[in-house]
Amino acid sequence: MKYLIDESFDRFPIGELPYDKFHTALGEYHHIVHDGYFGNWYDPIDIHQWRTMDGSWLVTYDENGYYMEQNRGGAGSGAFKNVYATLANKEKLYTTYGLDFSIRLFEINEHYAGVAVSYITSRKYYGIGINENGVAVFKRDNEDIEIIEKYDMEISDLKTYNFKISVGDSLYVYLDNKVIIKAKIKFVIPSKIALVSKCLARYSNVKVYMTDFEYKEHLKEQKILDKALENKKKFLPKLKCINKIDLKDFGSGRQLRIAMTENGPIFILAQHQKRYVRDSFARISSLTAFNYNGDVLWTIGKPCNNPDNTLISCDLPFQIADINNDGKLEVIYSMDFEVRIIDLLTAKLIKSMPTPIIKGDPLVKDEPFYRLNVDAIRVADFEGLGYKGDFIIKDRYQNVWAYNKDMELMWRYHNKNTGHFPYIFDYNNDGKDEMFVGYDLVDSNGNIIFDLPMDSDHTDEIIYAKLNEEDGYKFVLASGNEGLNIINNDGTIFKHNEIGHAQRISVAPYNPNTKDLSIIASAFWGSFGIVGSYDSKGELHKIMEMESVGAVLAPINYDGYHVFALTHAGMDGGLIDYDLDTVVEFPDDGHPILCQEVFDIDNDGIDEIICWDLNSMWFYKAEKFSVGKKYEKYPDNAFSNYRGEYLIPKED
Repeated sequence: MKYLIDESFDRFPIGELPYDKFHTALGEYHHIVHDGYFGNWYDPIDIHQWRTMDGSWLVTYDENGYYMEQNRGGAGSGAFKNVYATLANKEKLYTTYGLDFSIRLFEINEHYAGVAVSYITSRKYYGIGINENGVAVFKRDNEDIEIIEKYDMEISDLKTYNFKISVGDSLYVYLDNKVIIKAKIKFVIPSKIALVSKCLARYSNVKVYMTDFEYKEHLKEQKILDKALENKKKFLPKLKCINKIDLKDFGSGRQLRIAMTENGPIFILAQHQKRYVRDSFARISSLTAFNYNGDVLWTIGKPCNNPDNTLISCDLPFQIADINNDGKLEVIYSMDFEVRIIDLLTAKLIKSMPTPIIKGDPLVKDEPFYRLNVDAIRVADFEGLGYKGDFIIKDRYQNVWAYNKDMELMWRYHNKNTGHFPYIFDYNNDGKDEMFVGYDLVDSNGNIIFDLPMDSDHTDEIIYAKLNEEDGYKFVLASGNEGLNIINNDGTIFKHNEIGHAQRISVAPYNPNTKDLSIIASAFWGSFGIVGSYDSKGELHKIMEMESVGAVLAPINYDGYHVFALTHAGMDGGLIDYDLDTVVEFPDDGHPILCQEVFDIDNDGIDEIICWDLNSMWFYKAEKFSVGKKYEKYPDNAFSNYRGEYLIPKED
């Protein structure tokens, strides 16, 4: 007998497993690693509804040993009503196996507590659970939970139940060495196990074991899949660090803007101070511009690189653009209730205006200040100028104001939740920009062209692209609890996919076997770390669960031949392909892992990866490459933590 998991929890310190105690959205695009001991387990669940509660998992002890307790109960409502507290084991299982665990319920109700097998993600597995009615085997597929077989029995909160499970295509559940359930399941290779519970419960003695024959099969299958992955990797160039910058006191989180000039790239990092309510009304407290050598061009404000001034779960309102069409780049930003335009190289003030008065405005709710504290800013061409001389500013989720090149108000949008960052483009080829915001397409005069039949949560990311020649242009939306949606050009729904709380999307030619574009998307709230790849029709190709947060999913022209998606630069990060295999890993060289961005900093057609934290910025590039295809990317004058990234081949 070979034990692959033999967990008595005696190596864990007494107390809560580490978790984000403030249940922030930082992990949407920062790779946050919590200090503390996890053993070989990870917790893939977080909900903003839990902000007043303690952690999900608590290690306790009595004279009989150590326990892992589900400390969350059935907390979760609305879109998160089906969220089970989950603790997944990292061990991948490649053949049939036995599973033992003991459990005691601390509350008895309709909710289940137990284990998951054939575990792919926290939204896709088979569960063996116990509740007020007895024991059941159930199948979870996103929001659908189906009871496969059940065994009725009386349950006591004072008793510890000892289960043995034989896991394969046929699932046998033993209670006190008696078979109580036999069920047919879809046995997945490889997969994991997890503790899954929607009620207060205590776990102990979790074991996964194989016979000698099973273990040989396990190693055989593992070797086959490892070999296939190695074959993908062996012809790919490695990542090489090409530059490092000491950020001194002006380092920050993912609040970076980059612009190409004749003297090379210019970078701006923003810091902030939070005001009034959490992340909702932050002010830019400093802007620092610097070059590729790390030389500071100028600083506005006083830099202070502590976490309170650098980590935030929103955009800060600043962009780099040639907004006055003079052939030189400017910075447009909002600070202390003004919008200012300054010269990029000198920070000399060119133009400014006060933000709109919102006190007493019937279309503005829960805003504490007399004037608008700008949430995001983006340049546009609503007038048909032939350049991005107009701009929008917005509040948090309610309104968008559009201004012309003279800083005069042109129009205002107020309908549904705006989301974070509107998508601005010339939709009808009339020489003027339209705006997709939230669930609405708005014309250059602020009138709604179409309004999608959705109004819960908000759209986090938007892409407009021709996914294939047959279907033409589509909108691809990551719309939080509304899921991943592909929208026809006329505003009808082409395809809806459940992935959980859809957070990030990217579109690129990820599948090397077709000219069509593919989609890679991720989820965050409720079940984080879920990443899915989809074909040009929106059909799911592959789904997986990362063991961490912060996957940015930025597409990268890696070496002139291969297009991958960047997750993050941490332990389980790297570059993934269409099959969601990590085919390029970062070297173990002590690089920063908090933030990542993809940008062609030397303008040679091959993308670099920028990794930074509050102290330093490192640059990586494929050690070998060949300049080949050219790609259309998101414009440099519209950086955001809430933009769907794309890499679209340019037509010859």
